[in-house]
Amino acid sequence: MRYGKGGALSRRVSGLAVGALLTLSACAGTGLPDDPFAGEGTAMAMVPINHTDRYAVNIFIDKYWAGDAADHAGGGAAACCYPGLKDWSQPVTVTWTWGTEEDPKTKAITKRREQRTMVARFPASGPHSDHDPMKDDAYVCVILRDLDKAELAFSPTASGCADQ
Repeated sequence: MRYGKGGALSRRVSGLAVGALLTLSACAGTGLPDDPFAGEGTAMAMVPINHTDRYAVNIFIDKYWAGDAADHAGGGAAACCYPGLKDWSQPVTVTWTWGTEEDPKTKAITKRREQRTMVARFPASGPHSDHDPMKDDAYVCVILRDLDKAELAFSPTASGCADQ
């Protein structure tokens, strides 16, 4: 390995620096505010729904925490908030972790933590807005239908997410 000008180590370090800059610039370009209330519309609470037999922890839509959801549960609690957007057609990243499971008798781990990440889209029409504010969509539903897929929906109530 050469350490001089133009050597292998120099090229390797330069390559790593360029990769880091590209990664950081990609993260900075999301355009999502740190404060969800600083968005271009009304911020919406997020409700996780889990239709699987595993416990899901640390559910996120982009950088916003949506909560946790026990197996075959959800809809009872909401986390604040996903920023209101002008354009709901853009893809988002949904991330979650399946919790560790163990045998109740032996305490041996039967399933390890597994992180999942996928690109999802909000419904094309965006959240429903009605002249009656009680019928406006105020919640983003994060629906885990199986171990590898998340869907997004809107609902006027947190409990309405459970019906999705």
